[in-house]
Amino acid sequence: RSLPECLSSACSGNRSHFGSRAQSPIPPIACTFVFAAHNMGGNFSFTANADSVSTPGAKCILSDKIDGVTAEKLFEGIEKYIRNGKTKAGQEAEFSVADEEGGVHVTQVFNVPELFGGGTYIMHNVYRFDPLKHRVEHDFFIGQTHFDRKTPMFTTVVNILSEPVRVESWTEAHEVRSSGKLMKAGAEKVLAQMGSKATAAIDQPSMSDKDKFSCLTEPIEDASISADAFLDFFKSFLTETMQATELPDGSIIEERSGFLGEVGMGVKTFAKHVVKQDDNHVYCYEYGEDESLTELSAVTHLQVHTGPFRLEWWNVQTPGRRAGEAQQKVLQPFIEQVLKSLQEA
Repeated sequence: RSLPECLSSACSGNRSHFGSRAQSPIPPIACTFVFAAHNMGGNFSFTANADSVSTPGAKCILSDKIDGVTAEKLFEGIEKYIRNGKTKAGQEAEFSVADEEGGVHVTQVFNVPELFGGGTYIMHNVYRFDPLKHRVEHDFFIGQTHFDRKTPMFTTVVNILSEPVRVESWTEAHEVRSSGKLMKAGAEKVLAQMGSKATAAIDQPSMSDKDKFSCLTEPIEDASISADAFLDFFKSFLTETMQATELPDGSIIEERSGFLGEVGMGVKTFAKHVVKQDDNHVYCYEYGEDESLTELSAVTHLQVHTGPFRLEWWNVQTPGRRAGEAQQKVLQPFIEQVLKSLQEA
């Protein structure tokens, strides 16, 4: 996978381009992965959830010694790789690289399958390079709204250490509220299942807090399902239409891929729905690729309003520093490709 593809998952538990996962509530276990980076670099390994060199007391993804290249040369190789557009995933309808936004701005535009509402979906990446510190910072924005508001979903840091040459990296997930096209696609799928012609609008002032934004439907006046019966309908929608599994405690586990799966970029992700009848609210706990349902990455909210009957969706990402296997799986092939490009040059 390319760096920008993996440095994302608004639709699948919110991965950043260098990857991202929430910190586990239990102490992480260090995992080591070994690979041969062609001739340059030789055999070396990355360890997830390692002790950070630059931030004592924190965790990082850390390589062991990389032979055959200096820290300066590897840093330059990363910058050249990004500036030359090598982070292109291959499925974009549009792709561009420009010197702006205080760094290198990489834009990816994807066509969204009709199954997920059609249209296009945009991702913005801003890379900043510090040659004195041999440090790369990458802000990842899912959707145009977050980019316009300067609220990145993730910021990933890559430090090139010297004596010996090693790579250290981690991702900072930010507490960002989302209410864009992915929320709209889900909302309109539910509306269609209800038999309603009502539509949903993105980034609307919340009915609960006008200073925040949500995906909000029009008043639903043409469905056989009433506001009072909606939550029971929604549970059936999850288990019957979406093939989710209801557990004895009433929670519902869903496995899904999202629209990126339709364009060859997605992965399986997992979520747990908890229905609160008294509050007319559904909490959807997003776990990304974590099938064990322990590493919470975000919570999607669905609020049912009455008088008139309307539905309101929004998603809030779980903040935190992330340096686990998900991030390692993306950093490793990226560094390998950079070393390959240096060797070819």
